[in-house]
Amino acid sequence: MNDKTPDKRTAQSDERPRIWDVPTRAFHWTLAVLVAWEWASAHLGHGLMRYHMWGGYAVLTLILFRLSWGFIGSHTARFAHFLRSPRRTWEYIKSWRRGAPDVHGHNPLGGWAVIAFLVSLMVQVGTGLFATDDVLTAGPLNQLVGSRMGDWLTTVHKWNFDVLLALIATHVSAVILHRVIAGHDLVRPMITGRAARPVANPIPSHAFARPWVGILALALSGLGTWLILQI
Repeated sequence: MNDKTPDKRTAQSDERPRIWDVPTRAFHWTLAVLVAWEWASAHLGHGLMRYHMWGGYAVLTLILFRLSWGFIGSHTARFAHFLRSPRRTWEYIKSWRRGAPDVHGHNPLGGWAVIAFLVSLMVQVGTGLFATDDVLTAGPLNQLVGSRMGDWLTTVHKWNFDVLLALIATHVSAVILHRVIAGHDLVRPMITGRAARPVANPIPSHAFARPWVGILALALSGLGTWLILQI
């Protein structure tokens, strides 16, 4: 009789399957740090504006990476996995009456929140490239637009950050509500990459992109940022 009992390490891996890959998690937390830095550097005086701009270039690189990762990345990172029609999204919202459903990765509402974040971030970085304070600092592409357009883009750059802050507040509130009401821990999986508790129908290992794909995507995103700054 050849009855092999799985070791503790294997059993634990089966209980808490992988949900998020390393590139997605690195993107999430790096972006959080950079957004905090951009806010701080914009409010602590002109001496930090050079580093504020560098932070903006880093955010642009992350945006380009996330857009590409939404097509070539791991299963849960792809737009096709989490973007659902308004009807499907509404059905998901109604399903909360019967208890919050367990979803691998982004749920339909979270998927649209990702798009809202990316759009707001693109507006923020895009306008920042042309913005100016009319005194000491101007974005690298400010010379491509007239004074009136530059001032308008600067205004949008300032106002849109409030939109971004509202999205962040909504995101944090949703994470807390999932924890308090449904008992779903959304933070731990974004740190460890694994589900916080056992789930049915775990994602197969072949659905996760190889590490070199993420490295290549990041390198090409950095190149894309450099090319944009050369315009």
